[in-house]
Amino acid sequence: MRHSRWLGTWWLVLFALAAPAGRLGAQGGEGAPPERGERRVEAERRFRERLATVVQQRLGLTDPQMQKLAESNQRFMQQRQSLFKRERDLRMSIRREVTADVADSARLSGLIDQIIAVQRERLDLLAAEQHDLSRFLTPVQRAKYLEMQEQLRRRVERAGERHRLQRPTPGGRR
Repeated sequence: MRHSRWLGTWWLVLFALAAPAGRLGAQGGEGAPPERGERRVEAERRFRERLATVVQQRLGLTDPQMQKLAESNQRFMQQRQSLFKRERDLRMSIRREVTADVADSARLSGLIDQIIAVQRERLDLLAAEQHDLSRFLTPVQRAKYLEMQEQLRRRVERAGERHRLQRPTPGGRR
């Protein structure tokens, strides 16, 4: 369950990179204090708006480019999520197999082959996405966008690692 929360955060960040600030209208109104879920939605909305503004400024994108970037990200998001889930499931299966009293070598070999195939699919998806981005971004903009995505991925990974380290162990210790 905690992995799915970080997965959700990661996809939120990726979507936020491409979401045009003008299309992220406010959700919720004035009045009673917002509930915790509403506060989270509002905080995520503000984060997406700020991040979209930063992306647009750093890449020097026009509003039409931002719209196309959002559309492109949306087209590839489902495939990225599917590949991420498959790879995570395979890694968990490999971990279980390796830590078992007696590892099933044939099963382990098949799992390794599958994880390599998923990584190959991820590269194919990256190539397709870059081809799509090349329709409306310059090579310099694409390179900067790739770097921003990588920086965010590393930040999310570090935050996830800090979160795992701070989580209490079953015995109540950290």
